[in-house]
Amino acid sequence: MKKAVAVAVAAATLVGAVPAQASAPDPVRAVKRQFVAGHGVKFSETLIAEGKKEVYMRVTGTYGFGPSGVVAADLTLRSTLVSKKPTTMRLLAVGKRVYMQTDELRKDFPEGVKWIRMEDTEGRLRAPSNQPVDIFQLPQLKGLLSHATSVRNGVHRGTLTGRQANQIKASMSTNGFDYRLSTGSTGLPTRLRTAVKDSLFTSLNHVDTRYSAWGHAVTISEPSDDEVIDIDDLSADLADDLVDVQEIPDGALGSLAH
Repeated sequence: MKKAVAVAVAAATLVGAVPAQASAPDPVRAVKRQFVAGHGVKFSETLIAEGKKEVYMRVTGTYGFGPSGVVAADLTLRSTLVSKKPTTMRLLAVGKRVYMQTDELRKDFPEGVKWIRMEDTEGRLRAPSNQPVDIFQLPQLKGLLSHATSVRNGVHRGTLTGRQANQIKASMSTNGFDYRLSTGSTGLPTRLRTAVKDSLFTSLNHVDTRYSAWGHAVTISEPSDDEVIDIDDLSADLADDLVDVQEIPDGALGSLAH
């Protein structure tokens, strides 16, 4: 009897000594730790309408970080939303300025000019994306995660109504959407997939964004002044052509036309 009691006590002691399982890393904290000047992340993104195989928009590039989040971006956008012939646009966002160039317009620029310069005082184009939320805005990322109905193996799945979506993203009207956010072993996002019905489309948009090379060294600089023309200095004809190029029905990039 005494031996049985001793075995039971020993077993209970061993059970109590088993360390608690470590909790999953917090993606919000993981992203915040990446906000270091001179560091950044690479990304690639596609936009596909439901039932279609064609990629209507593809964006690739790099975001550069500062202590408070994204402070610069260097990206290339290719789209067939305006016409069947792909439109290619390059964007540089540095601080409160955005520089744009397109093959369609460069031929009409004054000699030596390669970029159109615009002001972005509200910082809306520092992290351009077709996603309904900006994961680099930590309150938005936290809000997104709070609506997860399933978390398994680092994959957060959930659905937001239009009202819930606008509560976590007050800067722009956003429709409801389904999402799947995949994270790595450190909690850093590796992929965000959403299905959202945009008011400009009759079907769902599927947006697929992948993030890689977190923390790699990034330098994004403004072009030299002799390669730049301010948007207010464009000729009337060139300004009209610019509006045509910018008429891309996308919540983030389309704001360039305003």
